[in-house]
Amino acid sequence: MRVGSMDSLDLDSSMETIPEIVGDTDKGRRAKKKKRGYALLSKIHHNVRDALTETNITLAVSILTLLSTVVLQTWYTVVTQNMHYVSTFDSIYNEYSVPEMLNAFDTVEDFIANHGRERFADEFMEHKKARNRDKISHVDHARRRVVHWYAKVCLFWKKGLIPLHFLKSFPGKGRAAYFLRNFEPLEESNRMIYGGTPNEAFSCIRRMFDIPEDMPGKCSYNFGGAGKCPI
Repeated sequence: MRVGSMDSLDLDSSMETIPEIVGDTDKGRRAKKKKRGYALLSKIHHNVRDALTETNITLAVSILTLLSTVVLQTWYTVVTQNMHYVSTFDSIYNEYSVPEMLNAFDTVEDFIANHGRERFADEFMEHKKARNRDKISHVDHARRRVVHWYAKVCLFWKKGLIPLHFLKSFPGKGRAAYFLRNFEPLEESNRMIYGGTPNEAFSCIRRMFDIPEDMPGKCSYNFGGAGKCPI
């Protein structure tokens, strides 16, 4: 009887502890699940952070590469453009310095000295009308050469092939004023004989160097007594 009672007591005790064990097991499983969930979230967080870090580095490298490309391209463009400017400037400078060009200036200066500032344009027009080529052909050729050179300079400037600050150093305002004073009267005489519109080279030179309309070219000729040069 005692033995049976003890067995019955042990069985009851075991039955009482089963729910506790099952409860502990469920708690452990839930804890493990939470732990695995936290571990998974932590892993995802680290992966996302690493991915963003790699993306930021890649983006930064791409931006730096783009900026360096833009800077180098801009620098190359500026250098190439300046090389073209220098080449164009060297071309017009060398053309101005050739003996034929210098002789053209001397020819016109001699013609003005021989006939006077007040009369040289009229004298040129009279010989031109009379077709006295032997007396003025050398002056006419000199006029064409110099006017052609300044027309070329104006064209280069208008097309953006050479900047104004280059031209202000050469030929400069002084040479431009000399050109207007000595060659515009001859050009105007020629136009009055053969007709046509005024040569745009002269107005271009005035705009380029900010030279007033009445100075120093158009005042240099008389054409029968009209006008005197104020300088």
